[in-house]
Amino acid sequence: MAQKLLNSDLAELIAKMKLAQQYVMTSLQKDYKKQMLMAAHALAVDAKNLLDVIDQSRLKMIRPH
Repeated sequence: MAQKLLNSDLAELIAKMKLAQQYVMTSLQKDYKKQMLMAAHALAVDAKNLLDVIDQSRLKMIRPH
């Protein structure tokens, strides 16, 4: 499930990057750049959440309650 979410986030980021590149010298540049940065942020947050879950699981294995 996490892999599907991260793959989806990455695909979204790639699509936004392509649009940002396509409109780099136009009046729409800021809008597409903002969308690209928002997609990158979503990917980073989801990746961090996955790493947090992995860390918590690892700690539970090391120090069971």
